[in-house]
This record gives sequence, structure tokens and C-alpha cells, in this order.
Amino acid sequence: MEDRKIQRVELVVYNYPGVLGQVVGHIRHEGWNITRLFVDEIGNGETSRMEIDIEGTHTKLAQVMERMLDIDSVINISMTFNEEKMVWQRKQKEVVEQAPVVEIREAAPSKAEGALRILTINPGSTSTKFAVYDNEQVVLSKTLRHDEKDLSRFGSILGQKEFRKNCILSCLAEVGMEIQSLDAVSGRGGLLKPIESGTYLINREMLDDLNSASASIHASALGAIIAAEVAKDLKIPAYVVDPIVVDEMDRNAKLTGMPGIERSSVFHALNQKAVARRIAAEMGKPYENTRLIVAHLGGGITVGAHRYGRVIDVNDALSGEGPFTPERTGGIPALPLIRMCYSGEYTQTEMISKVSGRGGMLAYLGTNDLRAVQRMINDGDEFASLVLDSMAYQVSKEIGAMAAVLEGEVDAIVLTGGLAYSNRFTGAIKQRVDKLAPIHVFAGEDEMHALMSGALRVLSGREPAAQYE
Repeated sequence: MEDRKIQRVELVVYNYPGVLGQVVGHIRHEGWNITRLFVDEIGNGETSRMEIDIEGTHTKLAQVMERMLDIDSVINISMTFNEEKMVWQRKQKEVVEQAPVVEIREAAPSKAEGALRILTINPGSTSTKFAVYDNEQVVLSKTLRHDEKDLSRFGSILGQKEFRKNCILSCLAEVGMEIQSLDAVSGRGGLLKPIESGTYLINREMLDDLNSASASIHASALGAIIAAEVAKDLKIPAYVVDPIVVDEMDRNAKLTGMPGIERSSVFHALNQKAVARRIAAEMGKPYENTRLIVAHLGGGITVGAHRYGRVIDVNDALSGEGPFTPERTGGIPALPLIRMCYSGEYTQTEMISKVSGRGGMLAYLGTNDLRAVQRMINDGDEFASLVLDSMAYQVSKEIGAMAAVLEGEVDAIVLTGGLAYSNRFTGAIKQRVDKLAPIHVFAGEDEMHALMSGALRVLSGREPAAQYE
């Protein structure tokens, strides 16, 4: 029998969508066991370094590494054997710092015959993500990062609309993508009125609500607004899919104990629904036949109880419910908060910022970047370790609460979002909840694919477009 040992392999990769799954899938396909995986963004954010501990034989492992260079996103690979460092380098991409901006192809391919071409748009606070799909095949994907100082000159989120729209159209023109080839546009929804899950045709009522003061405080509103403008010029439909206000909560979940204040359903519906459908498919069940707990772990953390296709309970992280997060306080004792509000030391705006935007990990450690916190921990910072473990502890409590909502009958627990890249963070959660149900980790988010899928289901006639009223 060949001697199997643990070997650490280091990779530098472009941050293409799906790169982590490609690398992990390749290694597992070769029959080797991954015992540890760490991912850290480097340089200007367009590349990442992966550390992977693999159990296997050294001779075969070297062959596996050589074949891994066939993956377009892999730049170089290295490992140390008998105190000698072995390096595999992709010849045509010698300089890591010159990587393209998160892009699948440098030139747009021609549209396949019979394909439905969909543009998806997902604006964040300082980024604009967009992608083009021919049916389910991504043909272009980009993330445009904006400097906060550049955005601040517009005065408001709505004021950024033309700037972000022109950025998207300019990029499409640069790669030779003819926008006339589009069949639909699908944009991220914003803070609309509570609605059922589904794919909604963007209409005048929706746009009026998105342009209101309450809805336009979140950059996601621009997704639908820009999608509608692009689609109008082309005379094609524009949609939003599972916006953050999807409300399927059980009536028992609404009451707070204080008349006049009800719990709201504001959560990462798009990604939660997408990964829930994905795990249901892997289980061989329709999503509508499953009982799942999905935890989206990002700048905001929401944990939803999915019962037979409906999210019957979920914490409203935007309003301060649930675990504390990289930049939000989560649920905090009410009386000390009330006293702070009336202390005269803070304005209403400052208090809102302390709860949502400047709270949580950022308030404790001065950063909302989990990678920076992990470096603090590696350098021996015990308080940073306490903060990270406490955040995982609170996520575990919320998952436990949702297990009670589902009466203890849980098919699976899903951990998703950017924080799920951290093995330390997900490991601390698994340690407390893995007896409740099997745990699946889908690091990152699948929102662009979800925006496409919702639009494609309508365009192909598999489901009707919902109407916003």
C-alpha cells in the first residue's frame, strides 16, 4: 500500500466565479481527501491565494498538480517535498498583478442559436456586479469596484444611477457585446413592499416605490432601476428575482410583544432561495418538499427556516435582529440601548450607524474584513479570537432557534455567504449544530446565477411572471 501523507499545496488563482468549486472538484475527482482549505484575497482583489492540505501520495499528487494548470483560473501552484519547493507556473500569465478584472472572457462570443441571452445586474455599496448568460451558460462576468470618494460626489444612492449604468454599458461595448442581442435584463430588487417569493416583472408601481426615500437607502434598488432603463430602450422585459423583502413568515413569527412594532421579513432572499434549491436538488427532492435552515453569512447575517418552499421565519439583520455581524450589532438588550439613545451624546443618525454599519466586529476590532481578523488571531490576538468565536456562537444560537421553528425536523443546514470561506468560522458553527442535521457549506454567493435562473424560468415558460402591486 502506498504511504499516504498530508501535503500542503499553495495556489494563486484569478477570482473568477466558481474558481473554488473548480479547484476542489478537481482534487476530489482525482480521489484525494482535502483536510484543510484556506482562501485569502491578495494584491488588488483580483487574485487569491489558496492553502489546501491534501491527503495522498506524493508521486501521484505531483501529477494532479500539473493537470490542475488546465483550469483557466489557476495561475501557479507550489508545494514543498523533501525540503525542495516545486512550482508549476502557467506560462502565458507570468505576472500575477496583471490579472484581468474578474472576467470570464476578454471578448464576447456570438450568441448561440436558440439561446436566451440575459443580462444580470447586482449593485453593492461600493461595487457593481453584472453578468451575461446564454441560457444557463455564463459568457461574461465582471465586478466593477468603486471608490467611496467617487460615489460620495453623487450625494445619494439614486444619484449614482447614470454613473453605474454607463459603467455597465461601457464594459459591454469594450468586449464587443451587442446589447441588441439581449432578451431580458434581471436586476437585484430593493426595499419594496413585502411580497411573495418569485420573479417579478418590473413595472411602474415598483419603480415608484424603489425611488422613494425609504427604498433608496440600499444600493440594491439600483439593480431594478438600471435593469428597467436598459430593457426599455431595447423593448425587452426586465425582472427582479426574490428581492430582500420576500415575506412568507408565519403569523406567529410577527408579534414582538410591543403593539405597533412587528417583526419584518428583510433578508438575503435571493441567495438563500438559490442555495436552498441547490441543496434540495442534490438531495433529490423538490425544494417545496424540504425543511432547511439556511444561514447567509456576510456583512449582514440572516438565518432562515425554509419549510416546504417558504421561509416561515428569519431574522431581520437590517433592523438589528439576530447575531452580531462584521458591521452590525444584531440583537442587543433594549434598556441599555434606550438609555444610550436618550443620553444626549448621540444623534439619531449616529445611533442608527452604531447599530447598522459601524457595529459588530468593526466596532470591536476596527475592521469588517474577516481575513484581517484571522491575521490578528494568527499573531496571537486573544480578543480577536474571542470576537470571532462569539459571532459564530451567536449564529449557532440562531440556527438552534430555527430548528425549534421547524419542530426539530430539519433535512439540512446550509452555510453560505462570504464568511463561509473561513474554515475556522464555519467549524465553530458546525461544532455546536452538527447534531441537528447534515451541514452543507456553499461559500460565497450564487446571486448572479439566481437572477439569471429566475428570468430564464419565466422566459422559457416554466413559471409565470409575478405582478407587483
